[in-house]
Amino acid sequence: MKAMIIYALNIIILVNSVNSQSVPNVCFCATSGNCNGGTGTGTNTDGTGNIDIRIQTNGQTSSGTGTSIQLTSPASTGIPYVVNSQVFCQNGLERCCPSLGYQCGRRYPPIVGARQPTPGSGQANYGAYPWLAVIMGQQDFSFQGTGALIDHMHVLTVAHKLNQSLIDIRVNGQQFMVQLGRWDGSTEVIPYQTFNVLRIFTHPSFNPSNLQNDIAILRLSQSVNLGSTPTIGTACLPTNMISGVRCMVAGYGSANFGGQISSSLLKEVDLPLVDQFTCQSLLRSTRLGQSFILDAISFVCAGGELGKDACTGDGGAPLVCQVANQWYVFGLVAWGIGCGSSNVPGVYVNVVNYISWIQQTTISP
Repeated sequence: MKAMIIYALNIIILVNSVNSQSVPNVCFCATSGNCNGGTGTGTNTDGTGNIDIRIQTNGQTSSGTGTSIQLTSPASTGIPYVVNSQVFCQNGLERCCPSLGYQCGRRYPPIVGARQPTPGSGQANYGAYPWLAVIMGQQDFSFQGTGALIDHMHVLTVAHKLNQSLIDIRVNGQQFMVQLGRWDGSTEVIPYQTFNVLRIFTHPSFNPSNLQNDIAILRLSQSVNLGSTPTIGTACLPTNMISGVRCMVAGYGSANFGGQISSSLLKEVDLPLVDQFTCQSLLRSTRLGQSFILDAISFVCAGGELGKDACTGDGGAPLVCQVANQWYVFGLVAWGIGCGSSNVPGVYVNVVNYISWIQQTTISP
């Protein structure tokens, strides 16, 4: 993954606790006044044979119980907090709890004590993408790709990352597993959690040649306890497309197409959304040729800036955009032409157009 410069964190002041009384809210103790409602050349037309698929083939609370976690100021997280006067913190601190209970697409304040990313490395801050799901081989622990947790039982990802022989069958947790709350796999302040995959769903019209309808859902074997930790949460599903904004992608992919994947280093990059007409025009100037037609149902585009892109191994990584202080998954990394070239956007699954299928699938037996 081509990555952006990381900005330094500041204002480290708080103590957070995951309390059995507060679930599904993650509450914490804060100094007075800090508990607030902060704002926190091709001849075909569809790209067959010419697109670069983003795939890797290597196959304390002072009362009650809980875990104490230090966090930075909540003011920039977008989570509305209120003071809970029924439970007291030590030394006169205020106990802050999210006012609306659990919500999708929320980031909690960064956790103090976590290893900080090296400035300029493009590495994401610990806990910055609580919805990111790492998909692993259950038997050999091989890195398969990533996806987005969208509810307490389901991970949204791309179909091209999955073994086609397992489509829509029960795999009894023996083929894939999902890790949530993972950052680098070794220095997490809060241990990441592992879930077996019970069932795999892929879109019935998925085309592996041109990646049209490249979307899949993993059903976990057990429910995720949402709200019990600030490092695991869900991304929101959008209801309509947006434009004119910059969005974020985080993943474990390489910096160059076909390059080595670092499955222990979560990186991030900010990218602008690119409208369909502009994207198609730019892609026609590549080896796809002037006859290439971008399928607007299947795909949405982002990027086109030099040195900033998703790449090999990032397949399935969610493209998330912030709307009204919540993060929505508008895309999933699918394919591109090389990585990080100027005026060559990356191509993502257009999640908005699959909301009906996602909703029907997640409620199916």
